Amino acid sequence: MQKIPDHIIDRIRDSVDIVEVVSRYISLKKQGKNYKSSCPFHTEKTPSFTVSPDKQIFYCFGCGAGGNVFNFLMRYEKVTFIEAVQKLAAETGIELPKYKVDEQQVSEYEKLYRAHQFAADEYYNYLKDHFDEIKEYLDKRGVQQKTIDFFKIGYVPNEWDYLYNRINQEKMSIEPFIQSGLILTSEKESRKKYDRFRQRIIFPIHNLSGRIVAFGGRTLSADPNSPKYLNSPESPIYNKSQMLYGLYFSKDWIRQEESAIFVEGYMDFIQLFQNGIKNIVATSGTALTEEHAKLIKRYTRNVFLCYDADEAGINAALRGGQILFENDLEVRVLILPENEDPDSYVQKNGPPAFYALLNEANEYFHFKNEYLENSLKGTDISKRSKVVEELITTLVNHKDPVKQNMYVNLLAQRYGLQENTLMEEIRKRQKILRSRERRTTSIDTVNTSPLAEVKPMTGAWSAEKDIIIILLKYYKELKNLIFSLVEADDFLNEDFRRAYQFIQDNPSTQSQELLHHILALDIDEHSLSLLTGDIFQDIENPDKYLNDCIKKLKLTRYQRDIDMLRSNLKTMSPQDADYQSTLKKMNDSLRQIQELRKVFDTK
Repeated sequence: MQKIPDHIIDRIRDSVDIVEVVSRYISLKKQGKNYKSSCPFHTEKTPSFTVSPDKQIFYCFGCGAGGNVFNFLMRYEKVTFIEAVQKLAAETGIELPKYKVDEQQVSEYEKLYRAHQFAADEYYNYLKDHFDEIKEYLDKRGVQQKTIDFFKIGYVPNEWDYLYNRINQEKMSIEPFIQSGLILTSEKESRKKYDRFRQRIIFPIHNLSGRIVAFGGRTLSADPNSPKYLNSPESPIYNKSQMLYGLYFSKDWIRQEESAIFVEGYMDFIQLFQNGIKNIVATSGTALTEEHAKLIKRYTRNVFLCYDADEAGINAALRGGQILFENDLEVRVLILPENEDPDSYVQKNGPPAFYALLNEANEYFHFKNEYLENSLKGTDISKRSKVVEELITTLVNHKDPVKQNMYVNLLAQRYGLQENTLMEEIRKRQKILRSRERRTTSIDTVNTSPLAEVKPMTGAWSAEKDIIIILLKYYKELKNLIFSLVEADDFLNEDFRRAYQFIQDNPSTQSQELLHHILALDIDEHSLSLLTGDIFQDIENPDKYLNDCIKKLKLTRYQRDIDMLRSNLKTMSPQDADYQSTLKKMNDSLRQIQELRKVFDTK
């Protein structure tokens, strides 16, 4: 692929604000001159993800992820550097030079995105061209044409190979469609390929940047063996436990309304959204997870669970509400009238009636309390004991100890118990849970860090890295001194050598620009992380520290040369032609080490 000129990359980067871009995906809070959040790349309890608006970089002090706005998009959206540049270029209106894309260099993720976009276009176009086939169903469900167009709702006919044939007609590679689960392979009929979705209304599922990563399909078949809803399987770009249907469309409304309404199905979401209730997301038949709780927490702390009044809906509210509650979200539960779901209720009664019900939603802890009192059996004492037991379990994992104490106070007042007794029971259970966690798992940040598996660092890599950091921080003051004492060949770590060589080759570039150019080099992710993290740190007495770094750098290089020469001598005899010259080189290097120590130890 032809290289995009550096000056265009600089212009694109200068045209966006990393704080604004990152805020589209996670909720940032200002802290001093920087912004902080929980890291989206690993599990952590204390926010350590930091964004610097001055330097236009990010760094996580928990897992080591770091870089500039392009690196963030590469990690979060799983795209290549070129694809990240293209995305921001399109947003800023900056025209990129025309070049032919080398398909060999297109990322596997991008191939999957393209496959899903192709399938979505095919499903949507088929619905438009054959609207009469499903008009009756859509009219019955109250789905408007503008809604179909807005969400690109599609339809696939009752054919085994409709999409498969279209893929072949367009001469596209079948592999991304197989990897995404859109095309399946028969185990019986000589590995014959066939479509996953047949005779279904298709709902595209978007990630937070608006790219289609999966589909949900609602059957129109009369076959009782056909599942009502069928979803895409998980893939490298789709993790159902980390994705909420419709959040791409509703996230700004959720921020504006300062609350999110959870519903269960695609049609519930569609119907409420087209009726102007837009601060909404759907779980699409998937159980709520802790990842969902962390995801919605980026946009609001106030959540309404709006589920059916049947047993399945109540159980979903109890399970899902518990996860949200434990993660310190303000959870309220709205159970609709019997035989109603959000879709049907809004169609019959309109948005004002729905909002009226929403205002009566019960706070989760009280909802669960009432449910337990109404559902548990037994004598008065045994029943009350079971209710308290369940509510203590509800409170054990709550993330906020202050709120936990407040709920304990309510529980004690309601059942005439001592607060100390309840808190003692909670602490006992917490201790048991912590003990189990220590036995069954290692530290989360080690297990889930994207940098957990790193290649071994070579050379005096710490000194090499610090010399580059000093150059970037004190470029004007120290560049001439450093360039006079340090050569690129002194760097034994190839990543840091490449970075140093780039700085040497671009002496007129501003230090902050140098940092971003280095972040765009073909450098190992771990090395980039080390550089980015130390940019946030202050250096006391940089002149003395530089002296120590150069000394260590040079000594390591000469020691490497000595070790190599000594190893070569072991394979020679004194009569060999190169023996004496090799011995001389080794002695010269030993003298250089002695001289180096004298020079630097006196500074």
